[in-house]
Amino acid sequence: MKKSILILLSLFLTWSAYAQSDASGPSAGQQNHNLFSGTGSNSGFGIKGGVNFATLRGSDKDILGDFSGLTTFHAGVYTQFSLGNTFSIQPEALYSRKGIERNDSTFRFDYLEVPILAVFNITENVSVHLGPQIGILMSAKEDDTEVSIEPLNTFAYGVAAGAEARLSIFRLGARYNLGMEDLRKENNLGQSINQDIKHGVFQVYLGVGF
Repeated sequence: MKKSILILLSLFLTWSAYAQSDASGPSAGQQNHNLFSGTGSNSGFGIKGGVNFATLRGSDKDILGDFSGLTTFHAGVYTQFSLGNTFSIQPEALYSRKGIERNDSTFRFDYLEVPILAVFNITENVSVHLGPQIGILMSAKEDDTEVSIEPLNTFAYGVAAGAEARLSIFRLGARYNLGMEDLRKENNLGQSINQDIKHGVFQVYLGVGF
């Protein structure tokens, strides 16, 4: 797992380095639409964080019995670089908590996630985002007790889509993350299973760009 985490972080840092190189190049000052304010280039970096409204979806979710979604959090960093007047690429590195509540117990799943998003400017200060997302399951807990992640799929992948508004250096956005991997790969006996139970997370966030 540590090797996978290093690969994810290396990927993000590579994108960051390219973004900063692109932003400081000769053409950086020629961009007039700014994803942070009204003037400047649509490249840079920043921090972000917000609320996760997490649940589980899929045709086999009923085997879990009655459960409800979990309101939790995500936080991390992003970088962005321009590929034109209305288009840019935005990779992120996020710590994101997902889960459910069931039978008076709370189940939490903590992920390190790397979305790589295409950003399309609709107006000068409003954009839509769409792209793939990969992640690594870091830990799982039932209430405050850590449980084994061995029966779970530790590699996560999916699609993220949303919209964002910008005012000065601030960003306010909403996004839905559609998980594509099944939550479990084995039962409690270590036998392989095929259960259609996947994560679905709606996020609301606030970011600050530099």
